[in-house]
Order: sequence, then C-alpha cells, then structure tokens
Amino acid sequence: MKGKRSIMLAAAFVLLETAAVVSLAQGSTQLREVASYRSQGIKFYESRQYLRAVETFKLAIKEKPDYAEAHNDLGLALSALGRRAEAIDALKLAIRLRPDFAEAFCSLGSEYYQLQDLDRAIGALRRAIQLRPGYALAFNNLGACLFERGKTREAIAAYQEALRFGSPLAETHRNLARALSEVGEYESVLAHLTAAVRIKPDYSEAYNNLGVAYFQRGQYEKAEQAFVEAIKANEKYADAIYNLGVMGIALKERDAAVDQYRKLRALNPILAGRLYKGLYKGMVLDLRNK
Repeated sequence: MKGKRSIMLAAAFVLLETAAVVSLAQGSTQLREVASYRSQGIKFYESRQYLRAVETFKLAIKEKPDYAEAHNDLGLALSALGRRAEAIDALKLAIRLRPDFAEAFCSLGSEYYQLQDLDRAIGALRRAIQLRPGYALAFNNLGACLFERGKTREAIAAYQEALRFGSPLAETHRNLARALSEVGEYESVLAHLTAAVRIKPDYSEAYNNLGVAYFQRGQYEKAEQAFVEAIKANEKYADAIYNLGVMGIALKERDAAVDQYRKLRALNPILAGRLYKGLYKGMVLDLRNK
C-alpha cells in the first residue's frame, strides 16, 4: 500500500474536568463568559466554520489569557485553516501554561507531521504517551510517523497499542493493514481491512485496499465485490473504477474493462489513458492500492 501517507488523526477538543467546568460556570461573570466563548467556538469548529471558531477562541483567551484549553482549541482551529505556524505557536503556549497537557502534545505532533518534521513529531507524540500511557490517538499518530520514517515494525507495534487501548477508529485498522502488508502478513491485512469497513461501512479507500488484497490472493469474486462497494461509497472514486477495469483485463472480461474505461474518461483522463493502453496495447497494469 505504498504511495500514500498514513492517516494522522486529529485530536479532539479537551473536556475540562467536571470540577473545573462547575468552577467556570458558577464563577464570576467573566469566567462564565469565557466558558460561553469556548462552547461557541467548539460549535463553530464542529460545523466547519473555522474562521469564526478562531475568532471566538481568541475572545475566550482575551478574557482569560492563561486558559490552556482555549489555546489548544485555537491551535486545532488554526490547523483546520492550514495556518500551521500559528497553530504550532498556540499549542506551544498551551503546553507552556500546562506542561502535563497530553492532548496538546498530541496535536503538536500532528502539526509537525504535516510539515514533514518527523523528529519533532515523534518527540511530541512520545511525550503525549508518557503523560497519558493509554492514549490511543497518540499511539495511532506515532505509528504514522514511524511508518513514514521506514520503521515499519515499530509502526506496527504503535498501531497495535492504539487498538489495545481501545481505538474504535477504522483509520487505525487501515493504517495497521498498510504496515502489515509491507512485512508480508497478508492474513492480518485482510482481517484489519475487514474490521475497518465493518466500523465505517462507507470507507471507500479501505474497500479499495481490501479489493486489491483479495485480488492478490486470487479471490476474484470478493475482490470485485470490494471494488464495487468502494464505488458505492464514492461513485467518483477513480482508483476503484480503474482497478475494476484492470481486473477485467486480467480476467479477460474485456467488455467489463471497457465499461470502466468509459467511466474513467471524464473522471481521470490519466488513469483512463493507462487503462486504454492495457486494453488496446497490451500494457501490463498494476492495481491502485493507495
């Protein structure tokens, strides 16, 4: 499954401890206002109104500059806008205000990963895990960094820890399957991709990977079914359409391959061109397994 980066999962907003929530809600008018701003900011973020979320978190910080959680929230919103340098500054300030802030370290690791600064990403994520040993999200993201570094066995161990500590996320299973395929553990690849689509039935990329895995094992009917499910989940998913076409050529089902070629021409002319060469010029084609 080479050719595409592992899925780095975004950290969630950090909920304050109950006592702290009560303290803010029942405190001074200023503290109640701070809590209100933060609540509004999270709602804006969740509805993908990221700029409004940034503005609202800044209002919370203006009222309470030492509010570490709001600085973390601001970092997440800035990240969603692609403003990574500002996001890193906000997350570092959250950590400065609260040195044991595992979630902020996890978010910081994600930002460094996006910037391809893997050493800093790994350092931040290891610190998050040190502060919160059962932190499944941080283990997943550490696995993504290690895999990118070429440390496949260590990445597998990190993903397995994420699952052991209760990660319910389909992306963790797909990440692990990707790493396992690199070391030839194909039965486990199938098991984790199957788990991924069971958790997330519309996970088109995982269905596509599953189709490739079945095809490589000669289980062509299951491969076709998986590619079809990928396209059902995303009817414009060019890789899965292309793979159905490649499969048609390999199995000498020319009409089926031509149908996929016609669909691809408008969606992805480059892949359509490759499929054409396979159909009419005898070019050997590989499945797309990104």
